[in-house]
Amino acid sequence: MKDIIKGDPYPIVVIGAGAGGLVVAIGATKAGKKVLLIEKGPYGGDCTNFGCIPSKSLIASAHSAFAMKNGKALGIDYSPLIMHANEALSRVRAIVAEIRSHEGPEVLNKLGLETLTGIAKFEGTHTLRVNDEVINAKQIVIATGSSAFIPQIDGLDKTPFLTNETIFNLKEIPKSLAVIGGGPIGCELAQAFLRLGSKISLIHSHTELLNKEEPSVQNVIVNQFKLEGMSLYLGAAVKAVSHDQDQFQILLENGQKIISHSLLVCVGRKPNVSSLNLETAGVNYSEKGIPVDDYGRTNLSHIWAVGDVIGSPFFTHWAENQARSVLTSLLLPFPFKKKIDKNQSLPRVTFTDPEVSSIGLTEKEASQCYNIATYTVPFSQVDRAITTGRTEGFVKIVTKKWSSKILGCTIVGERAGEMLGEISLAMYAGIPLRKLSGLIHPYPTYNLAIRKAADLWLTETILSIFKKKKVE
Repeated sequence: MKDIIKGDPYPIVVIGAGAGGLVVAIGATKAGKKVLLIEKGPYGGDCTNFGCIPSKSLIASAHSAFAMKNGKALGIDYSPLIMHANEALSRVRAIVAEIRSHEGPEVLNKLGLETLTGIAKFEGTHTLRVNDEVINAKQIVIATGSSAFIPQIDGLDKTPFLTNETIFNLKEIPKSLAVIGGGPIGCELAQAFLRLGSKISLIHSHTELLNKEEPSVQNVIVNQFKLEGMSLYLGAAVKAVSHDQDQFQILLENGQKIISHSLLVCVGRKPNVSSLNLETAGVNYSEKGIPVDDYGRTNLSHIWAVGDVIGSPFFTHWAENQARSVLTSLLLPFPFKKKIDKNQSLPRVTFTDPEVSSIGLTEKEASQCYNIATYTVPFSQVDRAITTGRTEGFVKIVTKKWSSKILGCTIVGERAGEMLGEISLAMYAGIPLRKLSGLIHPYPTYNLAIRKAADLWLTETILSIFKKKKVE
């Protein structure tokens, strides 16, 4: 189709005002480029409106409720505990609104960034239609994100089920909530609503929760969930769902039936590509996303894509990292264009309690490629964890056997996400585990578990040599 010409083309048009799109649009504007940012709304993307921000806000309230219920262990009795759980949902919406206000059109316009609210569709290789307006652009960046994947389950589409995009609109905490999906989102929200008063049934088709993590992770999380009273249905596929008289009936393949007032479906994400009319522009794509080269370009050199829309893994920090590279490539001539750093290990955190954080290879994955050594320190041996009464979990670091080059790390415990930063930096900078033994860690902190793991390398590798010589 021939491009429709209307006015001078924008040097850069960005579709999507989520994490990746905002990095490119704001960065290019500050560099003096005329940029148009298109968003169907609301601004801020999935993370601000339906993901990271609302879920972590709810988790904070749930964590507080759990701490008060279990205060006796620390010598504090909160009984009778009066919990206004419904106000926790109001707090979530207030926090989302506050953070979204920092990313809205008014703020962006003050930076000199032009914004347009509506659904963008390609009408040519350089042309977009938004509402009734035709936009021409020299460079186009697609950053439309992802949305909840809805599985094909008999009867599900005829019921008022919830996803991460709708559950935070609830005005009341459900009396009971069935959750389909035992990945990070399902586990986080199941535990949060449990602690705020819901009866939870967590259904997962795999035999283990968080099945992409180390097996020892799953043991800790399953034990914690059971301790808190959650009903788990593992290795259970859902056959059918129905809704009648304000109740869901979930039928499992093994014949079990679960009755619940509400149902949350969180079994994965899918890239938002269907509404873009990419065929007209000639951009290659599939249901898994838009393929891009090392610089973030699609098969058309002037059309770029960043973030969830290019496919898994779906992380805000990964989207931002890609976007910084694409921004550099948009602003600088070819010799200075920046490749997306796909070799850097990607850290991830699941905000259950205890938290789960990991980076790099698991022990099983590493053992298939290298001669490895593994160092594990339980939090029961860490003084800070003992003082807080939270000794469940561990730090596990996988290295090359002699050099102690860090290949991967898994942490399960209080503030595991913050702790992972030390290992992430060490891997990025090529710092071996043995060097962390000489790093002074403040006492008493959770990160001393990492130094203890480094001390294990020293004990098992270096000191053992002196011990052998002494015996000889």
